[in-house]
Amino acid sequence: LERRKRLIELAKEYDVLVVEDSPYEELRFSGEPVPQLKALDSEGYVLYLGTLSKVLSPGMRIAFMIGDKELIHKAVLAKQGVDLCTSPFVQYIAEEYIKGGYMNSHIPKIIKLYKEKRDIMLNSLEDYFPDGVEWTRPDGGMFLWVTLPKHLDAEKLLPKAIENKVVYVIGAAFYPNRDHKNTMRLNFTYPTNEEIEEGIKRLAKVIKEAI
Repeated sequence: LERRKRLIELAKEYDVLVVEDSPYEELRFSGEPVPQLKALDSEGYVLYLGTLSKVLSPGMRIAFMIGDKELIHKAVLAKQGVDLCTSPFVQYIAEEYIKGGYMNSHIPKIIKLYKEKRDIMLNSLEDYFPDGVEWTRPDGGMFLWVTLPKHLDAEKLLPKAIENKVVYVIGAAFYPNRDHKNTMRLNFTYPTNEEIEEGIKRLAKVIKEAI
């Protein structure tokens, strides 16, 4: 919380806009909820971005913005220039779903499901990954972050992983200088419970051979 407050202070001090992209906020399995940056912002320094695609349906590509009216107006114009608008039919379905109160019962169900999948992946990592590999234990979301021994390059390992029918996102893709080459992101929400364990087993084999 203090770190977030400090970020707001820095935004004011340097007069810069902070974009808060929060697609996984509703998917919290444990721990105390952290207040949004936008909730701490009283002077319009934060532009909040949310989406329904992560909590309702991946095919429902509907997002929203909360922020300065003038900035949002310009964003709407840009959106219109790209594709006019998101499908009105899809928007109508989402509106009715939310108004009907279905979202309130849906989110606890997927939280329970995703937590189970996260735990299966964590247990599989403990069972199969070699010493020297570290990973996060997230309180929510859809992903685990894995850190390999420093001499390994996740991008160079990827072709071998694909040969073994398992894939991941290289961690370097999330850094502006594409450093931290020994990192990767694993998703636990899409595969089945059985596929999670088998996928980790196969990935562990690739890593052990590289070490």
